[in-house]
Amino acid sequence: MDFKAFDLIRDGLNEELTLQGFQAPIPLEEEEGRAEMFATDEVAYSLFYDRKRQRFELRSTTLTAEGNPGDWRSLSLWLFGEKDGTRADAESILNDFLDVVRGPKRVAVVQQKKKRGKDDERTIDPLFFCNRLVNIFPELREEMNEERIVYGQIRFVTFSKAKIVPKIEDLVVKYPNSEPAEKLSSLFDDMYKNGDMDLRSILTAVILNHMSDEAFSALQSKFGDDLQKASKYTRKLKDKKIKPEKKKKKEKKVVAKLQN
Repeated sequence: MDFKAFDLIRDGLNEELTLQGFQAPIPLEEEEGRAEMFATDEVAYSLFYDRKRQRFELRSTTLTAEGNPGDWRSLSLWLFGEKDGTRADAESILNDFLDVVRGPKRVAVVQQKKKRGKDDERTIDPLFFCNRLVNIFPELREEMNEERIVYGQIRFVTFSKAKIVPKIEDLVVKYPNSEPAEKLSSLFDDMYKNGDMDLRSILTAVILNHMSDEAFSALQSKFGDDLQKASKYTRKLKDKKIKPEKKKKKEKKVVAKLQN
């Protein structure tokens, strides 16, 4: 690799991943080649060149509480000969790896912050809520990390339906009067009171409205007045399709006057 293909690909990835909040790459020990890792506090990518197999590999993993990488998952593989690989080949590999880390639906959400007006000072968002839920459902941490690796962010609506609702359903139906269920209801009250509009919508229209009647009743009975009232009304919209308002047609008399 006379023109340092590894450095070219690493630098290109670093430029993109820095925008997403990843730290500068650090070397990894690899007996079969060269590797460097880009990490946040919870997830990581690595660029690996396997000298024996003559190929570049982009990998991902979640990090342990100590910041150590877990098992690497291969995301993309490209053959590249050290002697006959060209700069054009390396640039093609870089472009493919960039497509992977950006993802088809990836948005650079790490550096994006919502601009709020003076009338909207609530700053508690869905991510804060999910992090608090980990205290009740520890397994959510790993599932959140996997979501970040695959999509670059947590898709809160989809994630809530697929991962959060079943856990809440199981808890409040089987153990409605347990300490975790009490903590959960208190958390809902606190998050609804102080959460932004996105979080409020996820709590009511997504999570509560995708729970069974039994689970919803068990949890709602523990809510405070504000969430009791709000969930009562939003529950009525469960399974209903809201059609956009139709444009009003102009009356013929008005049209005739305008034409004259």
